[in-house]
Amino acid sequence: MSPARARSPSRRRTLLALVASLVGLAAPSPAPAGPAASRPEHVVLVILGGGVRTKELLGRPDLLPTVRAIGAAGFASEGWAAGGADPTEATKAILCGRAFPVTTPGRMQPAFPTLLEYVRAGLGLSPEAVWFASYADGEALALGASDHADFGGRVAPRLASGDGPFAEPLRALFRLYGRPNPTKERTWAQLARLRLVAREEAARRMGTPAAADDAAESLRVERALLEEVDRRATDIGGPAGLDVRAMRAGLGVLRLFRPTLLVIRLGQADVAQKSLTDYWEVLKQADAELARLRAEIASDPALRGTTTLLVTTDLGRDVEQNAAGGYGRGDGSKEQTTSALVGEGPGLRKGASPRSPRDARDLCPTIGRLLGVPTPFAEGVVREELLTPRGN
Repeated sequence: MSPARARSPSRRRTLLALVASLVGLAAPSPAPAGPAASRPEHVVLVILGGGVRTKELLGRPDLLPTVRAIGAAGFASEGWAAGGADPTEATKAILCGRAFPVTTPGRMQPAFPTLLEYVRAGLGLSPEAVWFASYADGEALALGASDHADFGGRVAPRLASGDGPFAEPLRALFRLYGRPNPTKERTWAQLARLRLVAREEAARRMGTPAAADDAAESLRVERALLEEVDRRATDIGGPAGLDVRAMRAGLGVLRLFRPTLLVIRLGQADVAQKSLTDYWEVLKQADAELARLRAEIASDPALRGTTTLLVTTDLGRDVEQNAAGGYGRGDGSKEQTTSALVGEGPGLRKGASPRSPRDARDLCPTIGRLLGVPTPFAEGVVREELLTPRGN
């Protein structure tokens, strides 16, 4: 595609309009910035999947400085009994609040409702208000919703893979129009200034005040859509490529939809079984993407002060290295059979220290309580000691 074609304003506007129509996006009105809410309006849960030792997650700030910062701003806790012997079982336990038997081949979908379904059903939310993003599509995305008769497809979340939330429709558009060049950062500042001048002139001529908030919101949505179109996350490779792409997809969802609940599941820490170098790289890249996510929350007036961020692991890894020089998942040690949790934001007690025993199955009902929805099929218990008192 030629540079002239890539930068054609008419083609770009057409592509933007088509994307907007595909996602059915209506620009939400931003919540006023102010003091932090006592309870969150938004929860983001990131599962660092594939097996991550607590020793690395909480004890290696050189690898995971953002995780350390989240824990310092909120709380950090270890020793949560993993809900299964492999990443799929353990993830189901986190999402459903109950233990599952060994996964039946060909059956990734949980038999009991997930947290995402509980939130949609309990709050009566539209699909765009609840999202599940995964490092891979296909079966990995099936973990987001169950086939339970009372929940399932009726209240399933929207899904996003590492190819982005609009991957399939955009592929057809790119074949037709080509992929635009990324918009330069200075373009947005120039566009905002031009629109400000236009609003002021219109207000002067018509004698009405300029709708600055509406214009700013329109620019926010336009930028979010075009950055989703422009992003080159699908070109990222390496040992952490799929995880990075999943985090970028989740970031796009957060920008565009400001969902009530967003769950992002990563999985490439599994490389630790064969290569410690790749394992360290996966953790470093995941932490860098967490920093992007955290910065987005802090910069958006509708998310800042109303969003709770939680990061957990699905299960751990062996204490000793294996014959390949990596860390397996089979020694039965506390390091291998437990996970860790850090969190910050409204509704969480700063410096909270949950009582023992701790179980990964407790996360589903605890987040449910945080958002004010019941989780009737969960076996776990609400960890009230993590939460601020109701009404405070």
